[in-house]
Amino acid sequence: MRFDDRLETTLRQTDDEGLGLSAKWQQLVDILAQNAQDFDPELVVLGLQKVRLFMGAVPADIREQTVRALAGRLQSVPLMLLLSGDVPAVASAAIKGALLDDHEWAEIVPQLSTRAIRFLQNRRDLGPMTLCALAQWSSAELVLPDEAVDPSTPKVISAPVATALEASASDQRQEEHFDVTIDPVDLIRFEADEYGTICWVEGAPLGAIVGVDIAEPAFDDGPGPDAYGAAAFRQKMPLENARMRLCGAPAIAGDWRINAVPFFDGVSGRFNGYRGVLRRPNLSETAVIAESYADEAEHIQQLLHELRTPLNAIIGFSEIIEQQLFGPVTEDYRILAGNILHDAERLLSGFDDLSMAATIETGTYVAEEGVTECEWLSQKLAERLHGLTDLLRVRLNLVQAHPVLPFAVDHQTAERLFSRLLSAVIVGCEPGEVLDGCFRTELGLNVTNRFVLTLPQKLRDLNESELFGSGSGSIDDNDAAPLLGLGFSLRLARSLARSFGGDLRFSHQALIVSFPALSDGRLNYKNEERE
Repeated sequence: MRFDDRLETTLRQTDDEGLGLSAKWQQLVDILAQNAQDFDPELVVLGLQKVRLFMGAVPADIREQTVRALAGRLQSVPLMLLLSGDVPAVASAAIKGALLDDHEWAEIVPQLSTRAIRFLQNRRDLGPMTLCALAQWSSAELVLPDEAVDPSTPKVISAPVATALEASASDQRQEEHFDVTIDPVDLIRFEADEYGTICWVEGAPLGAIVGVDIAEPAFDDGPGPDAYGAAAFRQKMPLENARMRLCGAPAIAGDWRINAVPFFDGVSGRFNGYRGVLRRPNLSETAVIAESYADEAEHIQQLLHELRTPLNAIIGFSEIIEQQLFGPVTEDYRILAGNILHDAERLLSGFDDLSMAATIETGTYVAEEGVTECEWLSQKLAERLHGLTDLLRVRLNLVQAHPVLPFAVDHQTAERLFSRLLSAVIVGCEPGEVLDGCFRTELGLNVTNRFVLTLPQKLRDLNESELFGSGSGSIDDNDAAPLLGLGFSLRLARSLARSFGGDLRFSHQALIVSFPALSDGRLNYKNEERE
């Protein structure tokens, strides 16, 4: 019979100090993580004691790297419990990388610190027993009496688990005392690691926020950002007024806005995470659509579907009359049919915009993956807007500062966004006015494509709230104006851009659209503009 003596051999080494300490700690953690059945239980206890003893002497970044390397191999319950009481980065890595079954997770939920439980709640592969245990913990977390976390309370657990629990007992005592009378919080400062896990907060109970993930969109009723915030995180771009939902304690539960920036190591340039604030939304903002509004949006979708059917029939009959497909028609009837066709197509376009706005606002919009070349986009926009510019006698100049990298967005979305934006602004031009737009690639840590559109004089006189507002006076009264108004078109374009990690801003009498660019490593950028 083969006997595994690796643990005994490692423990027999005497270099508990000096240069070999870090290596010994890593070796012990690696061996204990595998939960080998041949190990003597007493040696396991001794090994866990050594891991705990050396933990403070081994640099946190080394501990984190060691634990992350165990992802998918960390099968030891007592070791996982011990590591879950470490600093947030290590605890997060242990929870995310542990390979435990449903029964094991459910059994240790009451023994985890509040912070560790927050990390565990972010896993998407938990079984029904674990989810039930987490639900029971969540309902009781704010009413734990002092004696509920007394480490002297008898528990029926194995010796290895007892050892690990002892290591995190202090952390539990500090974090599991919540005050049920805490006033609602309006501003929270936070820091998230490079994986998007919040690991430090100020202004709110530690256990209520630590462990929340800002890298993945909120799922079902769980915490998290909207798709725009998650996309911005993936691109390492600033998060500005991204929507966020927090759950749990009444003091922090509800809708929030995130404003945060990425930060990097000053020497290596390595991305280290985000620092920023969470704030309650203003009255004019909505962080996450309420369930009642989601139901209303679904009803809107159903209504639009029912309206499209007769509208498509009207469009079809109008085309038959206008094109005289069934025989000759007088000129008056052809003109009337043409007007009906124009109005019906305008209505249909408005229905499409309203439908897309509803899916974005309810979080059901799915951003398609794709790539769009700037040359193709410019040509399609020129073709699509030719009739409108001729009608209003407006000259549209679209130029490129070559080379412009491809947009990291699909063709349909790119054409829809820029055509809605440009058509809405063209309507605000006076006859004979020139509208200039420039595509440009901005170099830096995150390569971004920007489109700068100089506004016509009539729109320059508006402030941002009027420009993006619900009405723009005589502009929206124009027969060629977007059906739902200038403000709606601009807000829809902004929502579309944010769904892909971009944005739409009003700055210095111009609209600036930003989108992630698809970098191929060839950035020989020349400040040369071409029409």
